[in-house]
Amino acid sequence: MTTYKQPEVWDYLEKENTTASAAQALFEWGMNCNADSNPFWLFVDLIGWSAEHYGQKVRESYGSFGYTELDYLADALREYANRPHDVSDWITALMNCEGV
Repeated sequence: MTTYKQPEVWDYLEKENTTASAAQALFEWGMNCNADSNPFWLFVDLIGWSAEHYGQKVRESYGSFGYTELDYLADALREYANRPHDVSDWITALMNCEGV
């Protein structure tokens, strides 16, 4: 019997991403942030992904964001507005990776 191994987050991020590149850039930038100031978690809360998959927000409150974080967030929101299903599918696959 073959066992399925979830992909590592690093392997997933190294794959070519043509459907949610702004969301990926936001996630990668957010890896440098503290949990309360991670713009990626705010993104998944704003688009309703966390409520749909977890039944609640990732965080109840957030700290402040700098201009770089807000720029990445704006790009990801614009991408989501144009291709919501593609971005949501990419996030779901990301969250199923080990190490997220």
